[in-house]
Amino acid sequence: MASEFKPPIRIAFDNICTQQWIAGCHYLKNLFIALKSTDDPPSLVVCGEAPDNSATMLNQFVEQQILSPIQRHRLLSQAFRIERRFGIPLGMSQLAAAFLRNQTIDIIFAMVDQGQRFNVPLMAWIPDFQHIHLPQMFSQQEIVYRNRTYLRMAKRAECIVLSSHKALDDFQNFVPLYAYKGQVVNFVADVPTSVYETNPDWVCEYYHLPERFIYVPNQFWKHKNHQLIVEALYRLKMKNIDAFVVCSGNTTDGRNPNYFPQLQSTIERLKLQDRLLILGVIPHEHIFQLIRQSIAVLQPSLFEGWSTTVEETKSIGKRIILSDLAVHREQNPPSALYFDPFDAEALANCLLKTLAEATPGPDRLMENYAREQLPHRTKAFGEAFMKIAREIVLSYSKTNQS
Repeated sequence: MASEFKPPIRIAFDNICTQQWIAGCHYLKNLFIALKSTDDPPSLVVCGEAPDNSATMLNQFVEQQILSPIQRHRLLSQAFRIERRFGIPLGMSQLAAAFLRNQTIDIIFAMVDQGQRFNVPLMAWIPDFQHIHLPQMFSQQEIVYRNRTYLRMAKRAECIVLSSHKALDDFQNFVPLYAYKGQVVNFVADVPTSVYETNPDWVCEYYHLPERFIYVPNQFWKHKNHQLIVEALYRLKMKNIDAFVVCSGNTTDGRNPNYFPQLQSTIERLKLQDRLLILGVIPHEHIFQLIRQSIAVLQPSLFEGWSTTVEETKSIGKRIILSDLAVHREQNPPSALYFDPFDAEALANCLLKTLAEATPGPDRLMENYAREQLPHRTKAFGEAFMKIAREIVLSYSKTNQS
């Protein structure tokens, strides 16, 4: 007798893509690639539209994009948000869940709760608890909003996905009552094999860069700590030591709109324009080649949930200089140098050491090792996610049948 055919699990993913936080879209892209690499890949569905074209990078990985009746109508969408936020029973949660069930969705993955009466199993992702560790970088309104949102997610989701054990510790301290719901799934950054098909030295001419540069692919948000780079470069300048840093990323910080203008003013006041180049937002494939061509990548951040910069550098195979955070130690990239993120002299010393030891262009040994390990790391990422999803779907099904 032939075994009964079981269709793949259908997972809906709330569309979290936006140009203001492109890391969220890259998280989904990397997750989708990992899920497709598993032995029993799920059917992937994106639920909702992005407010810009940022979600187009996901199209090749998904079977379907769906837009519920709630998402199609502005008033219903507003009612859904009110219901989720204030717990007012407007019937929107049931309507959204019924639509997903009609689309044969088994489970949804999102960054917000779906309301009290939403009876489709929910996996919720909390990227980090930065607002607890760096409250000075948030308004009181934003802190209250995050605390309420995370608490509702912890109450209503079957599982809370965290990207690091440090984030899990924060979650367990934040809501001890729901600590058992926390699950760690380390994400892995995908690097297309095409990245290695060209010599990356073209980026020097394209962006008018010197042969030797250190690269920082971070958004210009205050906690990314670009100010420390400026201070370290000034210290090296005072010692007549040449160092050149290239930065790329969104220059708008919604929480601290004056941060980038003030940073530019400091760069000009210290006359560092010939040592620090800011490219702004650039194509992602250029980021990969800048990583390869640099003498090292620098990640000076004051806080991370699980750094995309570290993961991309690790997946490509490149030397990296890191702020000494617990999560960076947990990510554990090969041949990393660590420094105190509040100590400009410590960073200057790391830059000096790197300048003395490293050469520009691809590090073939590191790249070969990274390329060899990436498929295994990617599959492990996908399988870890799927193990949790399958357990939730099975448990939810048994509960509803009993």
